[in-house]
Parts: sequence; C-alpha cells; structure tokens
Amino acid sequence: MRVCHDNIYITCVLYGVCARVYLPRLIYMYRGALYLRPILFGSGAQLGVSPSPSYTFCTFASPVGSYFKGGRVTPISLLVPTTVHRAAPKGSGDVKAVGNYAPCFAAQKSAKDDGFAEVLVLDAREDKYVEEAGASNFFCVLKDGTIVTPGLLGSILPGVTRDSVITLLRDRGYNVVANKKVAITTACSAVEAFCTGTGASVTPVGSITYDGNKHVLNDGKVGDITRQVTKALLDTQMERAEDKYSWLHDPWAPTH
Repeated sequence: MRVCHDNIYITCVLYGVCARVYLPRLIYMYRGALYLRPILFGSGAQLGVSPSPSYTFCTFASPVGSYFKGGRVTPISLLVPTTVHRAAPKGSGDVKAVGNYAPCFAAQKSAKDDGFAEVLVLDAREDKYVEEAGASNFFCVLKDGTIVTPGLLGSILPGVTRDSVITLLRDRGYNVVANKKVAITTACSAVEAFCTGTGASVTPVGSITYDGNKHVLNDGKVGDITRQVTKALLDTQMERAEDKYSWLHDPWAPTH
C-alpha cells in the first residue's frame, strides 16, 4: 500500500476544519471533541488477493464525547484475556491497520458483558508481557516512581498520544522507560496506571484482573501522576498553556 504523505493528511484535516463541516456547540459545552479519522484504502478495480492498483485517502470527522463511560475522572477496570492475542511478532501490529483491532472484538465484548471496561492484551510469543489495552497504549507507575510503557518492539502501535505523554512526563522530571518489555506481573503491582490514545486521551486505570485475581491500583482512584499528565496534555490542546513543542496547527493561519 502506498503511504500518504504527512502534508497531504494535514492539508486534508485543515480544509475540513476550516469548512466548519460539523462543529456543534455541544463539543464545547460538554467537553467533547471533533474526532478526525484518516483512512487509506485500496479502491482499484480488481478482486484478486494482491495490492490494489489505486488507493483512496479521506478523513472522517465526527463530534465525540469520552471514549470510556465515566470520562477521564473515572478509573476503568481491565481484564487480561487468556484466549486471544492482538498481534504476532513480525506482523502488522505496529501500524494503524483495521485488522489489528478485529482479533480483540470478541474478547472485548465478553469482558464488557462481565463488567470490565476494556481488555489488556499480552504478547503472542511468551504470553506474559503487556502490549496494548484494546486500542490504547498502556503506562504504569512503579513503587520507586519510575514510569514504564511497553517498548515499540514491532507489535505495538507507536501512538501519537503515547509519544506526547512521554514528552510531557520527562519534561516534568519523571523517569520514563519506554524501550523495554513490561511484564504483566509488573503492571499488576504498580501504584497507578493509565491508558493513552487519540480517543482515550489519558484514561486512569483502577484495576487489572489477571489469572482470576483482581489487582486494585491506588485504591481504585485516579493517581497523582495521571492527573498531572492529563492536565498538561489538555492544557496544551485547549491552548491554556504554552505550546512548547509546536504540536498545534492553526487552520486559519495565512500559511494554510
């Protein structure tokens, strides 16, 4: 599949926002957001199992509320499934492909039927290292204050929010280890944890249930570090703080 250049994607997004396609007041009244989803798919005139001769790039825009029920202030419960893996080594787990989500759908539905908010998937090779929480990256804070997140070793999506959170934490003096494996036993013994993603933003984790045992983190409450990084990220996004990293794009700037 051909790769869509960053400039094309950004231009497409900016045109959509400037056109004010759908910016209802509820986005601002209820702290929602305009969710922008870029999509690149094969659209060539063929049915064979082979790369498409042509592709279509588009961006969907839709107003959204909180990704999880309860919003950012309610810690979620995670279940570690024992019958499914999200991605295999040397596969496509590190790209934003629709096929990376399908393997978890049945496990997610089962977990939600049992009262959990999301699944926390382990690696496919050894079945003991944390990969992702459904469609989100996972972070946890150890007892010594070190913050760890699974390294990008080929089967984990390099999320933009993940990268932003790592930058914000390190800028505030925290030791973030982001290049190693994280054992599920480490996650279960953490003092606090949270998930990150475009839709999830920063979502606190209240408990992890693994191998039939429920491990409650920080008494099921939002941790201090989770609160700090959530505020820092939202303040930057909402322009309440200086954009020190040049992350924001002004769609009405003359250069666009």
